[in-house]
Amino acid sequence: MLDVTITVAGEAGQGIRLAGETLTRLFARDGYHLFAWPDVMSRIRGGHNLTRIRVADEPVSSVAAQTNLLLALDDHSVEAHVAEMVPDGVILAEGEGEPEGRDRAQLVRVPFTKLAEARGGAKLYASAVALGAMTALVGQPRKALDALLKATFARKGREVVKANLNCAKVGFDAVDEKFRRQCPCRVPARGGRPKLLLNGSEAVGFGALCAGVRVFAGYPMSPATGVMEYLAARQAEFGLVMEQAEDEIAAVNIALGASWAGARAMTATSGGGFALMVEGLGLAGMAELPLVIVVAQRSGPATGFPTRHEQAELLYALNAAQDEFPRFVFTPGTVEEAAYATARAFELAERFQVPAIVLTDQQLADSFTTVDEFDRTRLRVRAVVETTLTPPSPSRGRELKGGGVRLPAGRRYELTASGVSPRVRPGEPGRVVRSMGSEHDEDGHSTENAANRVRMQNKRLRKTAGMAEVFGVVEAWPDEPVRTLVACFGSTRGPVREAVAALREQGREVGMLFLPEPWPFPFVEFETRLAGCRRLVTVEQNSTGQLGRLIARATRRRPDAEILRYDGRPWRAAELVERIGEAAG
Repeated sequence: MLDVTITVAGEAGQGIRLAGETLTRLFARDGYHLFAWPDVMSRIRGGHNLTRIRVADEPVSSVAAQTNLLLALDDHSVEAHVAEMVPDGVILAEGEGEPEGRDRAQLVRVPFTKLAEARGGAKLYASAVALGAMTALVGQPRKALDALLKATFARKGREVVKANLNCAKVGFDAVDEKFRRQCPCRVPARGGRPKLLLNGSEAVGFGALCAGVRVFAGYPMSPATGVMEYLAARQAEFGLVMEQAEDEIAAVNIALGASWAGARAMTATSGGGFALMVEGLGLAGMAELPLVIVVAQRSGPATGFPTRHEQAELLYALNAAQDEFPRFVFTPGTVEEAAYATARAFELAERFQVPAIVLTDQQLADSFTTVDEFDRTRLRVRAVVETTLTPPSPSRGRELKGGGVRLPAGRRYELTASGVSPRVRPGEPGRVVRSMGSEHDEDGHSTENAANRVRMQNKRLRKTAGMAEVFGVVEAWPDEPVRTLVACFGSTRGPVREAVAALREQGREVGMLFLPEPWPFPFVEFETRLAGCRRLVTVEQNSTGQLGRLIARATRRRPDAEILRYDGRPWRAAELVERIGEAAG
Protein backbone atom coordinates (compact mmCIF):
# COMPACT_ATOMS: atom_id res chain seq x y z
CA MET A 1 0.00 0.00 0.00
CA LEU A 2 1.28 3.44 -0.91
CA ASP A 3 1.09 5.85 2.01
CA VAL A 4 3.41 8.86 1.69
CA THR A 5 3.41 12.09 3.67
CA ILE A 6 4.80 15.25 2.10
CA THR A 7 5.37 18.31 4.29
CA VAL A 8 5.69 21.75 2.67
CA ALA A 9 7.20 24.25 5.13
CA GLY A 10 8.54 27.78 5.27
CA GLU A 11 7.68 31.32 6.31
CA ALA A 12 4.30 32.95 5.81
CA GLY A 13 4.53 34.93 2.59
CA GLN A 14 6.62 32.32 0.74
CA GLY A 15 3.58 30.73 -0.88
CA ILE A 16 3.44 27.74 1.48
CA ARG A 17 -0.32 27.31 1.37
CA LEU A 18 -0.56 27.69 -2.41
CA ALA A 19 2.30 25.25 -2.92
CA GLY A 20 0.65 22.75 -0.59
CA GLU A 21 -2.74 23.07 -2.28
CA THR A 22 -1.16 22.74 -5.74
CA LEU A 23 0.56 19.48 -4.82
CA THR A 24 -2.64 18.25 -3.20
CA ARG A 25 -4.65 18.94 -6.36
CA LEU A 26 -1.93 17.35 -8.50
CA PHE A 27 -2.31 14.03 -6.71
CA ALA A 28 -6.12 14.27 -6.55
CA ARG A 29 -6.26 14.71 -10.32
CA ASP A 30 -4.19 11.54 -10.62
CA GLY A 31 -6.75 9.55 -8.63
CA TYR A 32 -4.95 9.26 -5.29
CA HIS A 33 -6.67 9.49 -1.91
CA LEU A 34 -5.52 12.48 0.14
CA PHE A 35 -5.66 14.19 3.48
CA ALA A 36 -3.96 17.61 3.64
CA TRP A 37 -3.85 19.70 6.81
CA PRO A 38 -2.51 23.29 6.89
CA ASP A 39 -0.70 24.36 10.07
CA VAL A 40 -0.44 28.15 9.94
CA MET A 41 0.39 30.93 12.35
CA SER A 42 -1.93 33.92 12.77
CA ARG A 43 0.32 36.37 10.97
CA ILE A 44 0.65 37.60 7.40
CA ARG A 45 4.45 37.53 7.12
CA GLY A 46 7.11 35.49 8.87
CA GLY A 47 6.65 32.73 11.39
CA HIS A 48 6.67 29.03 10.54
CA ASN A 49 3.86 27.63 8.40
CA LEU A 50 3.42 24.21 6.88
CA THR A 51 1.02 21.92 5.05
CA ARG A 52 1.09 18.16 5.59
CA ILE A 53 -0.13 16.14 2.60
CA ARG A 54 -0.81 12.46 3.06
CA VAL A 55 -1.11 10.60 -0.26
CA ALA A 56 -2.36 7.01 -0.38
CA ASP A 57 -4.03 4.51 -2.65
CA GLU A 58 -6.64 3.82 0.06
CA PRO A 59 -8.82 6.37 1.90
CA VAL A 60 -7.03 8.26 4.71
CA SER A 61 -8.56 10.67 7.22
CA SER A 62 -5.80 12.04 9.44
CA VAL A 63 -2.25 13.35 9.37
CA ALA A 64 0.64 10.94 9.77
CA ALA A 65 3.21 11.07 12.56
CA GLN A 66 6.25 11.03 10.26
CA THR A 67 7.24 12.71 7.02
CA ASN A 68 8.58 10.93 3.93
CA LEU A 69 9.34 14.02 1.85
CA LEU A 70 10.00 17.54 3.13
CA LEU A 71 9.91 20.58 0.88
CA ALA A 72 11.71 23.23 2.96
CA LEU A 73 11.67 26.79 1.63
CA ASP A 74 13.99 28.03 4.40
CA ASP A 75 16.70 26.56 6.65
CA HIS A 76 14.56 26.78 9.76
CA SER A 77 12.13 24.28 8.23
CA VAL A 78 14.95 21.78 7.77
CA GLU A 79 15.94 21.94 11.43
CA ALA A 80 12.32 22.00 12.63
CA HIS A 81 11.28 18.81 10.81
CA VAL A 82 14.38 16.69 10.31
CA ALA A 83 13.63 14.68 13.47
CA GLU A 84 10.24 13.57 12.15
CA MET A 85 11.62 12.19 8.86
CA VAL A 86 11.24 8.47 8.18
CA PRO A 87 14.42 6.47 7.56
CA ASP A 88 15.52 7.11 3.96
CA GLY A 89 13.29 10.16 3.75
CA VAL A 90 14.24 13.04 1.46
CA ILE A 91 14.49 16.74 2.29
CA LEU A 92 14.28 19.05 -0.71
CA ALA A 93 15.60 22.41 0.50
CA GLU A 94 16.61 25.88 -0.66
CA GLY A 95 20.35 26.22 -1.38
CA GLU A 96 23.22 24.72 -3.32
CA GLY A 97 25.51 21.77 -2.83
CA GLU A 98 25.71 18.02 -3.27
CA PRO A 99 23.24 15.66 -1.54
CA GLU A 100 24.17 14.85 2.05
CA GLY A 101 22.90 12.71 4.90
CA ARG A 102 21.00 14.45 7.68
CA ASP A 103 19.70 12.39 10.62
CA ARG A 104 18.66 9.34 8.57
CA ALA A 105 17.27 11.53 5.77
CA GLN A 106 18.91 12.63 2.53
CA LEU A 107 19.19 16.40 2.10
CA VAL A 108 18.92 17.60 -1.51
CA ARG A 109 19.47 21.32 -2.13
CA VAL A 110 18.11 23.29 -5.08
CA PRO A 111 18.54 27.10 -5.35
CA PHE A 112 14.85 27.91 -5.76
CA THR A 113 15.22 31.69 -5.46
CA LYS A 114 18.33 31.93 -7.63
CA LEU A 115 16.76 29.85 -10.39
CA ALA A 116 13.58 31.93 -10.30
CA GLU A 117 15.52 35.17 -10.65
CA ALA A 118 17.70 33.71 -13.42
CA ARG A 119 14.59 33.03 -15.47
CA GLY A 120 13.62 36.67 -15.22
CA GLY A 121 11.07 36.02 -12.51
CA ALA A 122 10.71 37.76 -9.19
CA LYS A 123 11.64 36.11 -5.90
CA LEU A 124 7.99 35.23 -5.34
CA TYR A 125 8.25 32.61 -8.10
CA ALA A 126 10.66 30.55 -6.01
CA SER A 127 7.71 28.43 -4.85
CA ALA A 128 6.98 27.57 -8.51
CA VAL A 129 10.58 26.35 -8.89
CA ALA A 130 10.14 24.28 -5.73
CA LEU A 131 6.88 22.79 -7.04
CA GLY A 132 8.60 21.72 -10.24
CA ALA A 133 11.45 20.18 -8.27
CA MET A 134 9.12 18.22 -5.98
CA THR A 135 7.04 17.04 -8.94
CA ALA A 136 10.15 15.55 -10.53
CA LEU A 137 11.31 14.06 -7.23
CA VAL A 138 8.10 12.08 -6.65
CA GLY A 139 7.88 10.90 -10.26
CA GLN A 140 4.89 12.89 -11.50
CA PRO A 141 4.95 14.18 -15.12
CA ARG A 142 5.64 17.87 -15.67
CA LYS A 143 2.71 18.21 -18.07
CA ALA A 144 0.33 17.43 -15.20
CA LEU A 145 1.84 20.24 -13.13
CA ASP A 146 1.75 22.60 -16.12
CA ALA A 147 -1.96 21.97 -16.65
CA LEU A 148 -2.65 22.67 -13.01
CA LEU A 149 -0.59 25.88 -12.97
CA LYS A 150 -2.41 27.14 -16.07
CA ALA A 151 -5.77 26.56 -14.41
CA THR A 152 -4.64 28.12 -11.14
CA PHE A 153 -3.19 31.34 -12.56
CA ALA A 154 -5.33 31.84 -15.68
CA ARG A 155 -7.29 34.70 -14.14
CA LYS A 156 -4.04 36.59 -13.41
CA GLY A 157 -3.08 36.89 -17.03
CA ARG A 158 -0.84 35.30 -19.62
CA GLU A 159 2.43 36.72 -18.26
CA VAL A 160 1.87 35.34 -14.78
CA VAL A 161 0.99 31.92 -16.20
CA LYS A 162 4.11 31.96 -18.40
CA ALA A 163 6.39 32.94 -15.51
CA ASN A 164 5.06 30.13 -13.31
CA LEU A 165 5.45 27.57 -16.11
CA ASN A 166 9.01 28.65 -16.85
CA CYS A 167 10.04 28.53 -13.20
CA ALA A 168 8.37 25.17 -12.65
CA LYS A 169 10.27 23.78 -15.65
CA VAL A 170 13.59 25.00 -14.25
CA GLY A 171 12.93 23.31 -10.92
CA PHE A 172 11.75 20.12 -12.59
CA ASP A 173 14.83 19.92 -14.83
CA ALA A 174 17.17 20.62 -11.89
CA VAL A 175 15.95 17.51 -10.10
CA ASP A 176 14.87 15.24 -12.95
CA GLU A 177 18.28 13.97 -14.05
CA LYS A 178 20.31 14.38 -10.90
CA PHE A 179 18.08 13.28 -8.00
CA ARG A 180 14.85 11.64 -9.13
CA ARG A 181 16.10 8.06 -9.17
CA GLN A 182 17.47 8.46 -5.65
CA CYS A 183 14.02 9.11 -4.14
CA PRO A 184 12.68 6.05 -2.27
CA CYS A 185 9.28 7.69 -1.61
CA ARG A 186 7.85 8.19 -5.06
CA VAL A 187 4.21 8.90 -5.89
CA PRO A 188 4.24 7.90 -9.55
CA ALA A 189 1.57 8.79 -12.09
CA ARG A 190 -1.22 6.22 -11.94
CA GLY A 191 -3.69 7.69 -14.43
CA GLY A 192 -6.58 7.15 -12.05
CA ARG A 193 -9.95 8.81 -12.18
CA PRO A 194 -9.68 12.37 -10.79
CA LYS A 195 -11.21 12.77 -7.35
CA LEU A 196 -13.24 15.60 -5.93
CA LEU A 197 -11.16 17.58 -3.42
CA LEU A 198 -12.86 19.61 -0.69
CA ASN A 199 -12.16 20.99 2.74
CA GLY A 200 -14.74 21.03 5.51
CA SER A 201 -15.78 24.65 4.94
CA GLU A 202 -16.40 24.00 1.26
CA ALA A 203 -18.36 20.85 2.12
CA VAL A 204 -20.59 22.84 4.48
CA GLY A 205 -21.23 25.39 1.75
CA PHE A 206 -21.91 22.64 -0.76
CA GLY A 207 -24.40 20.98 1.58
CA ALA A 208 -26.14 24.32 2.14
CA LEU A 209 -26.52 24.91 -1.60
CA CYS A 210 -27.91 21.41 -2.08
CA ALA A 211 -30.40 22.15 0.72
CA GLY A 212 -31.62 25.28 -1.04
CA VAL A 213 -30.13 28.00 1.16
CA ARG A 214 -31.30 31.40 -0.03
CA VAL A 215 -29.73 33.81 2.46
CA PHE A 216 -26.28 33.71 4.07
CA ALA A 217 -25.11 36.43 6.43
CA GLY A 218 -21.79 36.37 8.20
CA TYR A 219 -18.71 38.17 9.40
CA PRO A 220 -15.20 36.82 8.66
CA MET A 221 -13.69 34.80 11.51
CA SER A 222 -11.15 32.03 11.20
CA PRO A 223 -11.65 29.12 10.69
CA ALA A 224 -15.27 29.65 9.53
CA THR A 225 -14.48 32.23 6.84
CA GLY A 226 -14.10 29.51 4.22
CA VAL A 227 -17.86 28.90 4.28
CA MET A 228 -18.54 32.54 3.40
CA GLU A 229 -15.88 32.55 0.68
CA TYR A 230 -17.29 29.41 -0.92
CA LEU A 231 -20.86 30.72 -0.98
CA ALA A 232 -19.85 34.24 -2.06
CA ALA A 233 -18.22 32.81 -5.19
CA ARG A 234 -21.46 31.05 -6.13
CA GLN A 235 -24.19 33.49 -5.15
CA ALA A 236 -25.03 34.58 -8.69
CA GLU A 237 -25.14 31.02 -10.00
CA PHE A 238 -27.48 29.80 -7.26
CA GLY A 239 -29.58 32.92 -6.64
CA LEU A 240 -28.16 33.29 -3.14
CA VAL A 241 -28.28 36.52 -1.15
CA MET A 242 -24.87 36.74 0.58
CA GLU A 243 -24.37 39.57 3.05
CA GLN A 244 -21.12 40.35 4.85
CA ALA A 245 -22.49 42.08 7.92
CA GLU A 246 -20.71 44.61 10.10
CA ASP A 247 -20.47 42.11 12.96
CA GLU A 248 -21.80 38.76 14.16
CA ILE A 249 -24.80 40.30 15.92
CA ALA A 250 -25.98 41.83 12.67
CA ALA A 251 -25.24 38.59 10.80
CA VAL A 252 -27.45 36.40 12.96
CA ASN A 253 -30.25 38.97 12.94
CA ILE A 254 -30.17 39.20 9.14
CA ALA A 255 -30.46 35.42 8.97
CA LEU A 256 -33.31 35.46 11.48
CA GLY A 257 -35.18 38.09 9.48
CA ALA A 258 -34.80 36.02 6.33
CA SER A 259 -36.05 32.94 8.16
CA TRP A 260 -39.07 34.84 9.49
CA ALA A 261 -39.89 35.81 5.90
CA GLY A 262 -39.79 32.15 4.87
CA ALA A 263 -36.31 31.79 3.32
CA ARG A 264 -33.81 29.10 4.22
CA ALA A 265 -31.08 31.03 5.99
CA MET A 266 -27.77 30.39 7.73
CA THR A 267 -24.71 32.00 9.23
CA ALA A 268 -21.22 30.76 10.08
CA THR A 269 -18.73 31.84 12.72
CA SER A 270 -16.25 30.64 15.31
CA GLY A 271 -16.44 30.64 19.12
CA GLY A 272 -16.00 34.37 19.77
CA GLY A 273 -18.50 35.26 17.06
CA PHE A 274 -20.94 32.65 18.34
CA ALA A 275 -20.80 34.33 21.75
CA LEU A 276 -22.10 37.50 20.09
CA MET A 277 -24.81 35.52 18.31
CA VAL A 278 -26.18 33.88 21.43
CA GLU A 279 -28.95 36.44 21.97
CA GLY A 280 -30.05 35.80 18.39
CA LEU A 281 -29.95 32.07 19.07
CA GLY A 282 -32.32 32.64 21.98
CA LEU A 283 -34.61 34.69 19.74
CA ALA A 284 -34.77 31.76 17.31
CA GLY A 285 -35.79 29.54 20.23
CA MET A 286 -38.52 31.88 21.49
CA ALA A 287 -39.85 32.92 18.06
CA GLU A 288 -39.56 29.30 16.87
CA LEU A 289 -37.64 30.20 13.74
CA PRO A 290 -35.60 27.64 11.79
CA LEU A 291 -31.98 28.73 11.57
CA VAL A 292 -28.70 26.98 10.72
CA ILE A 293 -25.57 28.21 12.53
CA VAL A 294 -22.16 26.77 11.66
CA VAL A 295 -19.66 27.10 14.51
CA ALA A 296 -16.07 26.25 13.56
CA GLN A 297 -14.25 25.63 16.83
CA ARG A 298 -10.76 26.93 17.53
CA SER A 299 -8.60 27.34 20.61
CA GLY A 300 -9.76 29.95 23.13
CA PRO A 301 -10.90 31.63 25.28
CA ALA A 302 -11.01 35.14 23.79
CA THR A 303 -8.69 35.30 20.77
CA GLY A 304 -6.78 32.26 22.01
CA PHE A 305 -5.00 30.40 19.20
CA PRO A 306 -7.01 31.87 16.32
CA THR A 307 -5.66 29.47 13.68
CA ARG A 308 -5.36 26.38 15.88
CA HIS A 309 -7.45 23.30 16.56
CA GLU A 310 -9.68 22.53 19.55
CA GLN A 311 -13.04 20.95 20.41
CA ALA A 312 -14.02 22.93 23.48
CA GLU A 313 -17.47 24.25 22.54
CA LEU A 314 -19.57 21.10 22.60
CA LEU A 315 -21.31 21.87 25.89
CA TYR A 316 -21.51 25.56 24.97
CA ALA A 317 -23.43 24.70 21.79
CA LEU A 318 -25.81 22.51 23.80
CA ASN A 319 -26.52 25.17 26.45
CA ALA A 320 -25.93 28.59 24.88
CA ALA A 321 -28.59 31.29 25.50
CA GLN A 322 -30.63 31.97 28.59
CA ASP A 323 -33.29 29.45 29.67
CA GLU A 324 -34.08 26.27 27.80
CA PHE A 325 -35.39 25.49 24.34
CA PRO A 326 -34.94 22.65 21.84
CA ARG A 327 -32.10 22.64 19.30
CA PHE A 328 -30.13 20.25 17.15
CA VAL A 329 -26.34 19.93 17.41
CA PHE A 330 -24.33 18.15 14.70
CA THR A 331 -20.64 17.20 15.02
CA PRO A 332 -19.55 15.79 11.63
CA GLY A 333 -16.17 14.09 11.42
CA THR A 334 -15.41 14.07 7.67
CA VAL A 335 -15.96 16.39 4.73
CA GLU A 336 -18.70 14.09 3.44
CA GLU A 337 -20.46 14.20 6.80
CA ALA A 338 -20.07 17.99 6.89
CA ALA A 339 -22.07 18.27 3.67
CA TYR A 340 -24.70 15.75 4.75
CA ALA A 341 -25.03 17.28 8.23
CA THR A 342 -25.56 20.77 6.82
CA ALA A 343 -28.30 19.62 4.44
CA ARG A 344 -29.95 17.64 7.24
CA ALA A 345 -29.69 20.64 9.56
CA PHE A 346 -31.79 22.72 7.17
CA GLU A 347 -34.42 20.02 6.88
CA LEU A 348 -34.77 19.35 10.61
CA ALA A 349 -34.59 23.01 11.63
CA GLU A 350 -37.45 23.75 9.27
CA ARG A 351 -39.45 20.68 10.24
CA PHE A 352 -39.34 21.43 13.97
CA GLN A 353 -38.94 25.23 13.76
CA VAL A 354 -35.81 25.27 15.93
CA PRO A 355 -32.17 26.35 15.47
CA ALA A 356 -29.65 23.74 14.30
CA ILE A 357 -25.94 24.10 15.08
CA VAL A 358 -23.34 22.40 12.89
CA LEU A 359 -20.24 22.18 15.04
CA THR A 360 -17.02 21.79 13.05
CA ASP A 361 -13.40 22.47 14.10
CA GLN A 362 -10.21 23.89 12.64
CA GLN A 363 -8.89 20.61 11.30
CA LEU A 364 -12.17 19.70 9.61
CA ALA A 365 -12.78 23.24 8.33
CA ASP A 366 -9.34 23.74 6.77
CA SER A 367 -8.16 20.24 5.81
CA PHE A 368 -8.58 19.03 2.24
CA THR A 369 -9.55 15.47 1.52
CA THR A 370 -10.72 13.51 -1.49
CA VAL A 371 -14.27 12.30 -2.04
CA ASP A 372 -15.20 9.57 -4.49
CA GLU A 373 -18.86 10.45 -4.80
CA PHE A 374 -21.62 12.01 -2.72
CA ASP A 375 -24.89 10.21 -1.98
CA ARG A 376 -27.30 12.63 -3.60
CA THR A 377 -30.28 11.30 -1.67
CA ARG A 378 -28.66 12.48 1.57
CA LEU A 379 -28.14 15.98 0.20
CA ARG A 380 -31.70 16.42 -1.00
CA VAL A 381 -33.91 18.19 1.55
CA ARG A 382 -37.30 16.58 1.64
CA ALA A 383 -40.38 18.76 1.45
CA VAL A 384 -41.31 19.83 4.95
CA VAL A 385 -44.98 19.13 5.60
CA GLU A 386 -46.47 21.99 7.55
CA THR A 387 -49.92 22.37 8.97
CA THR A 388 -51.20 25.72 7.77
CA LEU A 389 -54.44 27.14 9.08
CA THR A 390 -57.16 27.93 6.56
CA PRO A 391 -57.09 31.69 5.97
CA PRO A 392 -60.19 33.24 7.51
CA SER A 393 -62.51 35.44 5.53
CA PRO A 394 -61.85 39.18 6.02
CA SER A 395 -65.53 39.54 6.79
CA ARG A 396 -64.93 37.65 10.02
CA GLY A 397 -62.51 40.29 11.22
CA ARG A 398 -63.44 43.02 13.61
CA GLU A 399 -64.63 46.26 12.00
CA LEU A 400 -62.59 49.37 12.76
CA LYS A 401 -63.86 52.88 13.31
CA GLY A 402 -63.79 54.85 10.09
CA GLY A 403 -64.10 51.70 8.00
CA GLY A 404 -61.91 48.74 7.26
CA VAL A 405 -61.43 45.39 8.93
CA ARG A 406 -58.78 44.20 11.39
CA LEU A 407 -57.69 40.79 10.21
CA PRO A 408 -57.30 38.00 12.77
CA ALA A 409 -53.83 36.75 13.59
CA GLY A 410 -52.54 33.49 12.17
CA ARG A 411 -52.27 31.80 15.58
CA ARG A 412 -48.60 31.40 14.83
CA TYR A 413 -47.97 29.64 18.14
CA GLU A 414 -51.02 27.42 18.29
CA LEU A 415 -50.79 24.75 20.98
CA THR A 416 -50.31 21.33 19.40
CA ALA A 417 -49.58 17.83 20.65
CA SER A 418 -46.21 17.74 18.88
CA GLY A 419 -45.25 21.25 19.95
CA VAL A 420 -44.82 22.26 16.29
CA SER A 421 -47.25 25.05 15.39
CA PRO A 422 -48.47 26.02 11.92
CA ARG A 423 -45.78 28.15 10.32
CA VAL A 424 -47.64 31.22 9.12
CA ARG A 425 -45.42 33.47 7.03
CA PRO A 426 -45.78 37.19 6.43
CA GLY A 427 -47.76 37.94 3.31
CA GLU A 428 -50.16 35.01 3.55
CA PRO A 429 -53.63 36.18 2.47
CA GLY A 430 -55.99 37.06 5.27
CA ARG A 431 -53.40 36.83 8.06
CA VAL A 432 -51.60 39.14 10.40
CA VAL A 433 -48.36 37.47 11.51
CA ARG A 434 -46.92 38.36 14.89
CA SER A 435 -43.54 37.15 16.12
CA MET A 436 -41.44 38.40 19.00
CA GLY A 437 -38.77 37.60 21.53
CA SER A 438 -41.03 38.14 24.51
CA GLU A 439 -43.27 35.42 25.91
CA HIS A 440 -46.51 35.40 23.95
CA ASP A 441 -49.84 33.69 23.51
CA GLU A 442 -50.94 31.60 20.58
CA ASP A 443 -51.66 34.67 18.46
CA GLY A 444 -48.20 36.15 19.13
CA HIS A 445 -49.38 38.84 21.58
CA SER A 446 -46.94 39.61 24.38
CA THR A 447 -48.29 38.48 27.74
CA GLU A 448 -47.04 37.89 31.28
CA ASN A 449 -49.84 35.52 32.22
CA ALA A 450 -48.36 32.79 34.41
CA ALA A 451 -50.54 29.95 33.14
CA ASN A 452 -49.83 30.92 29.53
CA ARG A 453 -46.09 30.93 30.23
CA VAL A 454 -46.25 27.32 31.42
CA ARG A 455 -48.36 26.28 28.43
CA MET A 456 -46.04 27.87 25.89
CA GLN A 457 -42.82 26.57 27.48
CA ASN A 458 -44.29 23.07 27.63
CA LYS A 459 -45.33 23.39 23.99
CA ARG A 460 -41.81 24.27 22.89
CA LEU A 461 -40.25 21.49 24.93
CA ARG A 462 -42.72 18.93 23.51
CA LYS A 463 -40.77 19.15 20.26
CA THR A 464 -37.90 17.28 21.89
CA ALA A 465 -39.67 13.90 21.76
CA GLY A 466 -40.26 14.16 18.03
CA MET A 467 -36.75 15.47 17.45
CA ALA A 468 -35.24 12.50 19.30
CA GLU A 469 -37.19 10.06 17.12
CA VAL A 470 -35.53 11.27 13.92
CA PHE A 471 -32.11 12.23 15.32
CA GLY A 472 -29.19 10.69 17.14
CA VAL A 473 -27.07 8.62 14.78
CA VAL A 474 -24.34 6.60 16.51
CA GLU A 475 -21.60 5.08 14.37
CA ALA A 476 -20.08 1.94 15.88
CA TRP A 477 -17.07 0.27 14.29
CA PRO A 478 -16.83 -2.62 14.13
CA ASP A 479 -20.52 -3.41 14.47
CA GLU A 480 -20.04 -6.05 17.15
CA PRO A 481 -19.60 -6.20 20.95
CA VAL A 482 -16.10 -5.32 22.12
CA ARG A 483 -14.33 -5.11 25.45
CA THR A 484 -13.26 -1.46 25.10
CA LEU A 485 -15.18 1.30 23.30
CA VAL A 486 -13.49 4.57 22.32
CA ALA A 487 -16.01 7.42 22.04
CA CYS A 488 -15.28 10.59 20.05
CA PHE A 489 -16.89 13.38 18.01
CA GLY A 490 -15.90 15.77 15.22
CA SER A 491 -12.66 15.42 13.27
CA THR A 492 -11.16 13.23 16.01
CA ARG A 493 -13.01 10.43 14.25
CA GLY A 494 -10.25 10.02 11.63
CA PRO A 495 -7.26 9.35 13.90
CA VAL A 496 -9.38 7.32 16.34
CA ARG A 497 -10.63 5.07 13.53
CA GLU A 498 -7.09 4.47 12.28
CA ALA A 499 -5.78 3.86 15.79
CA VAL A 500 -8.57 1.37 16.57
CA ALA A 501 -7.87 -0.45 13.30
CA ALA A 502 -4.17 -0.70 14.21
CA LEU A 503 -4.97 -2.03 17.68
CA ARG A 504 -7.34 -4.62 16.27
CA GLU A 505 -4.57 -5.83 13.98
CA GLN A 506 -2.57 -6.41 17.18
CA GLY A 507 -5.42 -8.58 18.49
CA ARG A 508 -6.85 -6.01 20.90
CA GLU A 509 -10.63 -6.10 21.43
CA VAL A 510 -11.27 -2.39 20.80
CA GLY A 511 -13.98 -0.51 18.93
CA MET A 512 -14.93 3.07 18.05
CA LEU A 513 -18.15 4.85 19.01
CA PHE A 514 -18.57 8.06 17.04
CA LEU A 515 -21.29 10.64 17.76
CA PRO A 516 -22.07 12.84 14.72
CA GLU A 517 -25.43 13.86 16.26
CA PRO A 518 -24.90 14.36 20.01
CA TRP A 519 -27.96 16.48 20.81
CA PRO A 520 -30.70 15.52 21.41
CA PHE A 521 -28.61 12.77 22.95
CA PRO A 522 -29.17 9.28 21.45
CA PHE A 523 -29.96 7.59 24.77
CA VAL A 524 -31.31 4.25 23.52
CA GLU A 525 -28.77 3.70 20.76
CA PHE A 526 -25.83 4.73 22.91
CA GLU A 527 -26.76 2.53 25.85
CA THR A 528 -27.37 -0.38 23.48
CA ARG A 529 -23.84 0.00 22.15
CA LEU A 530 -22.46 0.18 25.69
CA ALA A 531 -24.07 -3.12 26.66
CA GLY A 532 -21.31 -5.65 27.20
CA CYS A 533 -18.57 -3.02 27.05
CA ARG A 534 -16.24 -3.31 30.04
CA ARG A 535 -14.29 -0.09 29.49
CA LEU A 536 -15.37 3.22 28.00
CA VAL A 537 -12.63 5.60 26.83
CA THR A 538 -13.17 9.09 25.41
CA VAL A 539 -10.79 10.90 23.05
CA GLU A 540 -11.24 14.66 22.80
CA GLN A 541 -9.44 17.90 22.02
CA ASN A 542 -10.30 19.94 25.10
CA SER A 543 -9.00 20.19 28.66
CA THR A 544 -12.05 19.07 30.67
CA GLY A 545 -13.49 16.08 28.83
CA GLN A 546 -16.71 17.64 27.56
CA LEU A 547 -17.91 14.54 25.70
CA GLY A 548 -17.28 12.46 28.80
CA ARG A 549 -19.28 14.92 30.89
CA LEU A 550 -22.14 14.80 28.40
CA ILE A 551 -22.16 10.99 28.42
CA ALA A 552 -22.16 10.95 32.23
CA ARG A 553 -25.00 13.49 32.33
CA ALA A 554 -27.08 11.52 29.83
CA THR A 555 -26.37 7.92 30.87
CA ARG A 556 -24.90 8.20 34.39
CA ARG A 557 -21.92 6.23 33.18
CA ARG A 558 -18.61 8.00 33.45
CA PRO A 559 -15.73 7.15 31.12
CA ASP A 560 -13.16 4.81 32.63
CA ALA A 561 -10.41 6.85 30.96
CA GLU A 562 -10.17 10.19 29.16
CA ILE A 563 -7.53 10.96 26.54
CA LEU A 564 -7.35 14.71 26.14
CA ARG A 565 -5.29 17.10 24.05
CA TYR A 566 -5.49 20.89 24.02
CA ASP A 567 -2.23 22.23 22.58
CA GLY A 568 -3.88 23.43 19.36
CA ARG A 569 -2.65 20.51 17.25
CA PRO A 570 -4.75 17.55 16.09
CA TRP A 571 -4.29 13.96 17.17
CA ARG A 572 -2.29 11.58 15.02
CA ALA A 573 -3.24 7.92 14.85
CA ALA A 574 0.22 6.71 15.92
CA GLU A 575 -0.04 8.73 19.14
CA LEU A 576 -3.48 7.32 19.90
CA VAL A 577 -2.44 3.72 19.35
CA GLU A 578 -0.23 3.96 22.42
CA ARG A 579 -2.62 6.05 24.52
CA ILE A 580 -5.71 3.96 23.75
CA GLY A 581 -3.76 0.75 24.26
CA GLU A 582 -2.76 1.91 27.75
CA ALA A 583 -6.32 3.04 28.59
CA ALA A 584 -7.82 -0.23 27.39
CA GLY A 585 -5.76 -2.13 29.98
